[in-house]
Amino acid sequence: MALVNATSKQLALQNRRELFYTVFATLNRLEIDASPVNYELMYEIVSGNNPDLREKFARLGKPISEDDLETLARTYLPHHFGKSIHDQSADRLQSELSTLKESLLSGQNSLSNYTNMLGQATGKISSVDPRDMNTIQSELQAIRQMTEVQRSANTQILERVSSQMSAVAAITSDVDAFERTKFTHLVTNLANRRGFNKKLAELYGGEHYPDGVSLLLCNLLVLEPFEGKELIKVKEAILERLGFAVTRAVQATDFAAWLERPQIGILVWMTAEAEIQKMADHLRKSCLAAFDSRQAKMPAVVARFGCSTTYDASTASELVGHAEKALQTATDTPSDKVVFFSTGGGGGARKDWMLYRG
Repeated sequence: MALVNATSKQLALQNRRELFYTVFATLNRLEIDASPVNYELMYEIVSGNNPDLREKFARLGKPISEDDLETLARTYLPHHFGKSIHDQSADRLQSELSTLKESLLSGQNSLSNYTNMLGQATGKISSVDPRDMNTIQSELQAIRQMTEVQRSANTQILERVSSQMSAVAAITSDVDAFERTKFTHLVTNLANRRGFNKKLAELYGGEHYPDGVSLLLCNLLVLEPFEGKELIKVKEAILERLGFAVTRAVQATDFAAWLERPQIGILVWMTAEAEIQKMADHLRKSCLAAFDSRQAKMPAVVARFGCSTTYDASTASELVGHAEKALQTATDTPSDKVVFFSTGGGGGARKDWMLYRG
């Protein structure tokens, strides 16, 4: 066991070293200054940790300018440029909450003063001779004036409190929007690879084993002709339509992500193969509609599907690995049928896996 652990550590160290050299070699090849910011930026790109960053970096013209790099760094590495959005939001939130507290205290003091004055006026009326109508009318008029002043103060306080609550909500919305961009593929508006991994971690990190969940992977071979940089705009338009098509094809309870390789990953809370095949057929038709078939140069849509279930996967990596094996078989086979992964047994039996077409 000790030998295995030592070997694993050596491999991990070797991988880190290779990545270290690859990052510096890439910076040197592209004639980019090897500053800490640029190193971390290139590390995120080369390692594949941030597919969105990699995609935006690939769109940059050559030679790559310092302004372009700084723009990317400010977006994806804000900690290098002063306070992060969370720090900024915390400061803004503290300021708004302090102002809100002052408004509420002001309202409390105003109401307390009004209550005291009302008590005093009521006491005066009680001590006045009931026949002295002039004095009684004068005290009642004073009460009406105090009430009007308090009503106006209440209105102003409510307006200030409402404004500050809206400001607090806006700050929360900014943070939520920032968090969403970390887990969203910006072009398709589906979850990205990071969001997909987060969902898998949540799936297997719960209190109960995730029974009855399937992972459907889809390879759209049709996208390969659009990999050239001169077709970036065309590809983006297609990806936007594909994202919309995928969103419409899945149920609200399902989870869809754009993974780049393979393109689409969908977690569905069912394992019935006939239903999953229907979903795949619907998804294929929806993806077909995302391409303008009226243009003669537009290639035919070729979609291949591989599927695995949590019944045969005790970990998230197994679930993905099984679906990828099924997808590879589907990609090598000229068939529109979903290829399902199975261990050949039920209830978690860990037999040799086999692949079969639904």
